[in-house]
Parts: sequence; C-alpha cells; structure tokens
Amino acid sequence: MFNANKTGELIVKQRYSPRTKIIVAGVLGLLVVGGAGAIYNYGLTSAGFKRFVASQVQENLQRQIEQYKQDNQQLREALARAERTLQMDQTAYLELDQSLKDSARQIVKLREELNFYRNIISPANKKSGLRIQSLNIEPEGKNNNLYKYKLVLIQALKHEQTIRGKVKFEVMGLQVGENAVLQFPDGKTKPINVSFKYFQDIEGQIELPKNFEPQEIKVNVITRGRGAQTIEQVYAWPKFNGKA
Repeated sequence: MFNANKTGELIVKQRYSPRTKIIVAGVLGLLVVGGAGAIYNYGLTSAGFKRFVASQVQENLQRQIEQYKQDNQQLREALARAERTLQMDQTAYLELDQSLKDSARQIVKLREELNFYRNIISPANKKSGLRIQSLNIEPEGKNNNLYKYKLVLIQALKHEQTIRGKVKFEVMGLQVGENAVLQFPDGKTKPINVSFKYFQDIEGQIELPKNFEPQEIKVNVITRGRGAQTIEQVYAWPKFNGKA
C-alpha cells in the first residue's frame, strides 16, 4: 500500500472561519478609508495653506497698489505746484524783462533829450547857429505812397536872434527806371515856414507817386533877414516792411 521508495509528507492547510475573513476585510477597509481620509485632509490642508498664501499675496499687492496711488497723487500735486511756481517765475521773468526793456527805452530817450538840449546850449564843437538836429520818416496808415515826417531844427549856443525862413525837401529816386527828383512842397502846396530862437519841431506828410522808388531825401533850410543862410543835409530814405 505504501511506496517504499518515497518519503511520505503530510501537508496541513489552515482554514479560516468566515468570521475571521470578515474581520480582516473590515480592518483592511478601515485602513483604506483612513488613508483616503488622511490624503483628503492633507489635500484640504495644503489647499487651505495655498489659499492663505494667495490671500496674503493679494493683500500685499493691494497695499502696494494703494501706496502707488498715494505716491502718484503726491507726485501729481508736486508737479502742479512746480508748474504753478514755474508759471509764476515765467510771469515774474516776463515782467522783469519788460521793465528792463522799458528802462532801456527810457534811458535812450533821456539820452536823446540830453543830447538835444546839450546841442542847443553847449554843442561839442562850440559853433553857434542853425542846425538840422534830426529827421524821422514813417509810413502813414495803409497808403503805400503816403509818409509822415518830423524835422527838428535848433539854434546852437547863441539865441539872441530869431531864425525865420522856409524848409524844402527834395526826394531823389527812380521813376519808371529813370532818375528823378521830387520837390516838397511844390507850387501847389503851402510853404513850410520856420520861426524860432531855440528849436522847432516841424511835422507833415509827403505823398509819392505810385511808380516812384525813393532813395534819398535832402532837407533845405533857407533863412532870411540878417545873416541869411541856406543849410542842407541828405539822408538815406528809410526801409520799411513792404515799403521803400
């Protein structure tokens, strides 16, 4: 009945009861559920931490934005103050510049007046008699051919005698490409009379033909009576914008 050439082995298998299997399955289930819960809680904790960090970052950014807004407002206010200061400085500069220009013009005017009276009372060359002090010519209105003039005559050093006489102008230039000389006043206009001891301002108008291009003007002063004389002086015709 037994094989003499083989060694006999007895294998014993343990059998678990259904109750034990249920307990083991329950324990495994609890472990799985517990692990899943732990993982879930970890996920919530990690997410909560991240939300906290994100909230902190957002708050920091919001504070920075508010700070930048305040800084920007302060810079705007500073810029506005600087602009107002600059405008005030520019206004003060313009006023000062205008005052300096007015003062310079006033000084020039005073010097001219001083020179004018000096030439009457005590001329540099110490020569007495009639002189042509100045001649000024300017356009008169919108008429391109009409000019106003101001002639100043003086009697230098000695003033015992009254100077009487007439003034004549000669305007030299080109008329239709040819040299021409115009007399003012001509035979149709009232003569320019002079009568003074110290000085006399003479003002009037000169109207030129449309086809006349002035180049020079000569002033002739012819006196009468004792010591009668004729003096003359030539001036270049002034240049004006859009006019001769």
